[in-house]
Amino acid sequence: MKIKFKNNPNNTLYIYCRVSTGGQEKGGVSLDVQEERGIEFCKSIEMDPYVIKEQGSGLKPYSDERPIFSELLDGIEDGVVKNVWIDEDTRLTRLDTDQQYIHITMKKQDVNLYVGSSTVPKKWDWITDLVDTLITKVNQEQIRTQVRKSIRSKRRLFSEGKYMKGDPPFGYKLKDKCLVPREDTKDWVEKIFRMYDDGKTTPQIQNELLINNVPPPRFKLTNHMVFDSNTIINILTNKNYIGIDTYGDLTNTCPKLVDKKLFDSVQVRVSLKRGQKSNVKHDGLLKGIIKCGDGTPMKVEGIKKSRKNPLYSCGHRQRVYKKRCEHTNCNITKSLRQIETDEIIWNHFIDVWKDSKIIRQKTKEELIGNRSRYSIRSIKNKIKRLTKDLNSLHDRRLELDKKYYSNEMVKETYEILCKSNTEKSNELTDKISRENFKIDSIREKERWIDWLDEHFKRGENLREMSSMKERKKVLSEYIHEIRCLEYSEETKQHKLNIGFRIPIINDQIVYSKNKNGSVSRDKKGRKKYEIKEGVDSLNTPLTLHRLLHGNRLR
Repeated sequence: MKIKFKNNPNNTLYIYCRVSTGGQEKGGVSLDVQEERGIEFCKSIEMDPYVIKEQGSGLKPYSDERPIFSELLDGIEDGVVKNVWIDEDTRLTRLDTDQQYIHITMKKQDVNLYVGSSTVPKKWDWITDLVDTLITKVNQEQIRTQVRKSIRSKRRLFSEGKYMKGDPPFGYKLKDKCLVPREDTKDWVEKIFRMYDDGKTTPQIQNELLINNVPPPRFKLTNHMVFDSNTIINILTNKNYIGIDTYGDLTNTCPKLVDKKLFDSVQVRVSLKRGQKSNVKHDGLLKGIIKCGDGTPMKVEGIKKSRKNPLYSCGHRQRVYKKRCEHTNCNITKSLRQIETDEIIWNHFIDVWKDSKIIRQKTKEELIGNRSRYSIRSIKNKIKRLTKDLNSLHDRRLELDKKYYSNEMVKETYEILCKSNTEKSNELTDKISRENFKIDSIREKERWIDWLDEHFKRGENLREMSSMKERKKVLSEYIHEIRCLEYSEETKQHKLNIGFRIPIINDQIVYSKNKNGSVSRDKKGRKKYEIKEGVDSLNTPLTLHRLLHGNRLR
């Protein structure tokens, strides 16, 4: 709001209405209530009203908190404001130093200050000034005491494990004022982190949430289904999701929804993206995945006159070149050729994928399926029992026919018993058919399927995949990040750390053994085993100098 000062200052009453926070709207001192009282007073003294409404703290300097009041005071100093009304004294200020300056300014310009319902302007004598100053100081101390009590109470509750920051973050709900995971949204928290860590933008995440009808945190208040971009960034930077809750200098624990490794990776991306415009010029298979040693994503530099090959380069050094900073401590002194690096990482990933016992077991279970809980022998025994019952029903049917045709049984009774017998026979026949189908299914599964060859065949099909989009999709499923740790001038190689999402590096098949040391086997003679998880990261020199920095041999 910008004040439009009137040309008749002596006949205009400026009605100044102020509240500190939105909460005061409910306490009988709302802006509308003050406006109503001011207009009613204006009628009693027969002046033209000019209403000014503002929200801002009275305990802080008005020049910092209240631009509209600052403008009103400028009008007083310029002599275009001669009459001001306030509902009560604290509407002007609660700060003693401001109060004295405001009174002196009004006194110099001979301003009539009306307070409440009194039609007599405030007197500008030393007694009034002294009383007002004392009242302001008392009010000021009362407010500070209330704030201190409130803070002490909140700190005490926080130390008891309560959440003291208002509405719970997305993915949580409050139970007895404590944070607990919210079943319908908790899984989406990790999905949001993974999408952002995989290179998706906030608009893409917004769209994904909207498609899946995921409501924003304040949906009930706003009735708006689209996540605000700031809300997504707030989610991505909230330490509650790694189990840390803070209130001032106090720290508490809360339920953890996101792995800290993923959280730290996202923080690096968020800090780099803040204040930057989206300007994607170049793309690469490892863009967003390959990073410097400290987790800062490496840049993709395209082809130009002085460079024939696209590169993955250190973002720190680019900032030095562009004079955004003076120096860098990063160990990456050489850039990596993008195309060759992509192929090396892709082929190495395929080798790890093919060698992983966890991945092999998934292929085996997919092709052969789970082992049946029942043996063929037990199913055959069940068929024998069902067949015996069926033969017994046939014998009974013969007895019924014999009695009916010898006139020992009336027609109505015969038909009822025959119907029951037929229904039971059909039921047993159906059961026998189902059990025979089970035997056929088990025998089909027991046929030799070269699932291992199929597994390796799938690996080679992956290796031959040419679409960058499809390759990215596969890598994002298995690889969390790749960190370029250092470059060795001696070996002319980069040392990379590949971080996998699942522990498939050097995982093993461990066979179960009997007490005598022999391998334990099941009823069908197959070796019993379990898969032992490996590790989820791999340090290895992968990038040859001749591949990435020219055709020179080491």
